[in-house]
Amino acid sequence: MRKTISILLLLTFLTIPALASAQAWSKKAPQIGRLYLKAEYWDYIKEAAKKYNLSPLLILAVCAIESRYDMDARSGRGRCIGLMQLHRDTARIYGVDPYNPRENIMGGAAVLAKFMQRYNGDVRRVLHKYNSSCTASYEREVLRAYEQALNGELSLIRSARN
Repeated sequence: MRKTISILLLLTFLTIPALASAQAWSKKAPQIGRLYLKAEYWDYIKEAAKKYNLSPLLILAVCAIESRYDMDARSGRGRCIGLMQLHRDTARIYGVDPYNPRENIMGGAAVLAKFMQRYNGDVRRVLHKYNSSCTASYEREVLRAYEQALNGELSLIRSARN
């Protein structure tokens, strides 16, 4: 029951972009697993979230699963690059340098925002479109990472208030 409620809250939070962009986000990124995110990347994620009216935690989760926060990550064929695993052609379309961390995040966030609009906030469809080889396992990983980030953000907020 508790897990069902968490997932419902998670999906509700993901589909209300105004709520996500209006929140004052912590200075430190919420922890996802044992991954380490550079502070500057969290700043870029928050900037992209504000610009594209997305939850920074969704961007953070996609970034965590796509690249494990490794700016030098490359897909098997080398066509997808960096933190958000941006395809070279997609980067060209959006006018971003996929080798630049800030631009990579901005390009990935622009793609997520476009799909969120196209699919009326249906995160599962967005993830399937964002990652063309999306499997049920990938979807679960991103949603689990998002839930970890959300729980981490809530605990950071609670500790800041105490």
